[in-house]
Amino acid sequence: MKYSLGIDLGTTFSVVSIIDENGTPKVLNNKEGNTLTPSVIYFGNDEIIVGDDAKEMQAMGDNNIACFFKRNMGDENFVLEFNDKYYNAEDLSVIVLKKLKKDVENILKAEVKDAVITVPAYFNNLQRQSTINAGTRAGFNVLSILNEPTAAAMAYGMKKEGQNKNILVYDLGGGTFDVTLVHIEDDIIKVLSTDGDHELGGKDWDDRIAMYIGEKFFEKFGVNPMDDIEYYNDILVKCENVKKHLSKRESTEISIYYCDLSEKFTITKDIFVGLTGDLLQRTKSLSEDVLKSAGLTWDNIDGVLPVGGSTRMPMVLDFIREVSKKEPIVGINVDEVVSIGAAIKATIETSPKVTINKEEKSLFTLGGYKKTEDVMSHSLGMVALDSLGKGYINSIIIEKNKKIPCTEKRPYEIRTGKNRDNVLEVYMLQGESEEIENCTVLGKYVFHDISYVGRKPAVIDIEYSYNKNGVVDVFATQRETGKKLPLKIEKIPEDFSFEEGFGKTEEVVHKNIVIAMDLSGSMRGKPLEKAMEASKTFIEALDEENSSVGLIIFADRVQTLMPLTEKRDDIISAVEGLRKADVGTSTMSEPFSEAYDILKDAYGDCFIVVLTDGQWYGKKDIMAEVNKCKEDGIEIAAIGFGNARKDFLDKIATCEENSIFTEVSNLKQSFSRIAKVILKSESGIKMFQKSNSIKLQ
Repeated sequence: MKYSLGIDLGTTFSVVSIIDENGTPKVLNNKEGNTLTPSVIYFGNDEIIVGDDAKEMQAMGDNNIACFFKRNMGDENFVLEFNDKYYNAEDLSVIVLKKLKKDVENILKAEVKDAVITVPAYFNNLQRQSTINAGTRAGFNVLSILNEPTAAAMAYGMKKEGQNKNILVYDLGGGTFDVTLVHIEDDIIKVLSTDGDHELGGKDWDDRIAMYIGEKFFEKFGVNPMDDIEYYNDILVKCENVKKHLSKRESTEISIYYCDLSEKFTITKDIFVGLTGDLLQRTKSLSEDVLKSAGLTWDNIDGVLPVGGSTRMPMVLDFIREVSKKEPIVGINVDEVVSIGAAIKATIETSPKVTINKEEKSLFTLGGYKKTEDVMSHSLGMVALDSLGKGYINSIIIEKNKKIPCTEKRPYEIRTGKNRDNVLEVYMLQGESEEIENCTVLGKYVFHDISYVGRKPAVIDIEYSYNKNGVVDVFATQRETGKKLPLKIEKIPEDFSFEEGFGKTEEVVHKNIVIAMDLSGSMRGKPLEKAMEASKTFIEALDEENSSVGLIIFADRVQTLMPLTEKRDDIISAVEGLRKADVGTSTMSEPFSEAYDILKDAYGDCFIVVLTDGQWYGKKDIMAEVNKCKEDGIEIAAIGFGNARKDFLDKIATCEENSIFTEVSNLKQSFSRIAKVILKSESGIKMFQKSNSIKLQ
């Protein structure tokens, strides 16, 4: 038989289960004959030891020990050194998983590849991905990762009495705490909401005893053995045993030997409860947050399911009775239930499928096992400008406790260039706070190979999703081409800061302006002189480094006096030459065809500024040329005086703001107004959306 494993990769202990040939869950022993494998690693000079023997070395006070590293999954800053080698939490998890795999294969007499690995429900994306990586590196085909409370609910859901109930799964392990509200129906388990703290677990109860002992020792002898790394592990193991003894006794004793000094301390249940009462209150607050998120109260709960070895503490069971007003649900091994649920999930995923009532189901589920609907414990967001456009916040895209898998889509605008790699950068976050520093920055998601689409911004549709593992997937499609864009996820430098002003690295988009001047007979004399003066003032107001100006004149004919140039002296000289220019006396032509040819291949924002003092009679299809410019994203401003008609100016201008009828004496002011419109036009790559709004054109 081919087996699929359910692995509870725990902070303090790890457990492996399978579903046997009879469809019965079975917890497998390790090489030492135990179902629980301590998640402890001993690094000797010649060998690495995992499990029970490593735990014994820890109890003897050996410092070449790695333990409780699960809390640091996904944290690149967590590194331990043993025998001149460095290990992060993922590396250490690989070592534990290899031990589990080897022991299981020895028992089953067969290679085992497929596995579902559990994680705390409150693990974020980095921690989840790191867990998947560890499983793969250990030689497993990781079918999926599963939230620990959901796994426990799956195992509990096998019981007939688990039908149609709201159950609160209270999962207090050795290093993490999760609380999850599930609704169990005849054929499905629905996770309604979840929360937790991956830095709250049984170890914190041990630490409180250790701190108490250290302080008492210091009061008597003036030294604290907890300050000495040589004795630290030894004392922690002793304190863990104190905790276990107090689960069965009213009091116990602990002896400490340090610096030729010794003392025996008596720890009672009352002392223990007093030292750790605030830890229980933290679990209460999280539990009530979960109920509130689902719109329920303790009165709506049919029972609380304790999960995790730390729920064996009497104070925890008393606490559950107190808050729920019900007896804790019993009859399930709190250490093994998570791995059993994972084994169920693994077997479902690898079982043959059949179609029933047009729905594909696993054959394994026909025996009474239920489907699950899970949720994600963290909101997914991105760095965005706040509503005032002054600072950066976490703009939430997918809210926590939304059923997974789930997807949300957002559009972006981005300016594109012809001869460059057009890229879009998105900074992804996990967390509930608007304050970026209170969130986990997942990385910089950089999309490449965006196609050039002309002067109009390209529109990029980005899909943000949580997959079935609660891992973030981000995809992007360019709307104009339908092309899926390649993605590269980059790490954020440690000294990176989202301070005010960050992200304002938008390129300054070049401005291309063609001045089209009517030089029919009525423009000669004072009107021309005023027009030249206004044109020069307009040109000088533009940003010389980021704008180009061209000059067209038209009457009977159209002539380009100056193609686009960044050289101010050249364009001013061209304006000075207007007195000698000759393109006829009547208005039989239009400037838009010529201006379009000049601007059609220009990169950046493009504008046509038309100055006229009369009507144009010769070109009947002028609006076709005007519309051609507008459709290509060219802005048109029209300034008229004398015999010009306002309704004509309105028709050729891009918008009412760009249509100005004025007096000859006010031409300079009119040109200045158009200059302001050009200078304030939006441009550049919109690297970040504004909170709750994205501009699409």
